[in-house]
Amino acid sequence: MRKKIRYLIFTSILFISFLSFGQVNNMVYKNPNIDSLGNKKLYLEIENLNFFKDNEFSSEKISGYTLPGFKLTPKLSLVLDNNILIEGGLSLLRYWGANNYPCYSYLDIPIWEANDYQKGFHLLPYFRAQIMIKENLNFVFGNLYINNSHNLILPLYNPELFLSSDPETGVQVLFDSKYFNSDLWINWQSFIFRSDSHVEVFTFGYSTSTKINPDNKFQVYSPIQFIAQHKGGELENISPYSQQTWINYAGGIGFNYKADKIIDYMNLEFSYAGFKENAGSNSPYKKGYGIYSKLGIGVKDLQFNVSYWVGEDFMSIFGSPHFINASTSTENMVFNRIRNIYSHLEYTYKKKPNYSLGIEFDCIYYFPFTGFRTDYGKIISNDYADFSFGLYLKINPRFKLYSFKN
Repeated sequence: MRKKIRYLIFTSILFISFLSFGQVNNMVYKNPNIDSLGNKKLYLEIENLNFFKDNEFSSEKISGYTLPGFKLTPKLSLVLDNNILIEGGLSLLRYWGANNYPCYSYLDIPIWEANDYQKGFHLLPYFRAQIMIKENLNFVFGNLYINNSHNLILPLYNPELFLSSDPETGVQVLFDSKYFNSDLWINWQSFIFRSDSHVEVFTFGYSTSTKINPDNKFQVYSPIQFIAQHKGGELENISPYSQQTWINYAGGIGFNYKADKIIDYMNLEFSYAGFKENAGSNSPYKKGYGIYSKLGIGVKDLQFNVSYWVGEDFMSIFGSPHFINASTSTENMVFNRIRNIYSHLEYTYKKKPNYSLGIEFDCIYYFPFTGFRTDYGKIISNDYADFSFGLYLKINPRFKLYSFKN
């Protein structure tokens, strides 16, 4: 009886989602092209995202948690010669109810290990220097653009990291043309000096999409994605066993139909995803794989994604923990083949470009699976569903302070 009730609840939610449509990253998107109309004008920009994200996860695989707070980035912005952008300011993260924040790099929700801490906010400097070589080619230094999560699939990049991790900083090359677009970046997450007691950490990523017939209403494209993270450096003064290199990659084919009337678009995508531990011994697996298929539908401010995933021995650097074959809540617990259906519904209320309200709902349904925990033996899990809810308010005012003469 309980099994039938769980199936009924999941089917109802999925059906409601299809009727409502929905999906995506509108709340954190920013056009990377430089606005030439702002040439030689000094602006004060305030990027503010208020959020309440409640993850109702309750299983031996993933623990539930809530993220209530806001991100605030006040900055000065100046465009020079129509193609050079300089931005500088502060990046502040505040969780309601938190007074002290660990004073080191955040790769996810941090574990409290540092003796030093920041009071009131997790605060970092913000700086971006950008040059637009051509209208479709941008070089970025400092704070990077992470629009649409670098266009990586959910098993490779979890959009929630925008709420819990440091802004990405390093070097980025963005290219966007009629037939091809790409995002190439290095995110330097942890710098070390001689005799430092922590490791150097950086991430290299490359995401591309080749459009075979961009002029058609029914488009065919091929995405290729690669991301690698290295921990450890030549100057580090700790055990060589701390060094680690993980690699994730994905490739596949997609179909996009641009509709005219009620439905704006329909998208169908199939991807093969892989994992490899190239150095170190921190993963329970040396390599693994997954198959990811996704259907997306958009209707004006409503977007919806539903995906099916099957993975074996798969680990991910930044992907959602729902797709990996290991537990993030229970130590030394790993799983055999994982299969789930992930549906995401999102509505964005947007009357003006710099102000918007977003609501999202996720349902993750797990098929029965088995696993193993060291010193405990075999793990058997029945099917179950996890849920997540998010509410967001973006307020990004912009004020002109001064116009420089030619």
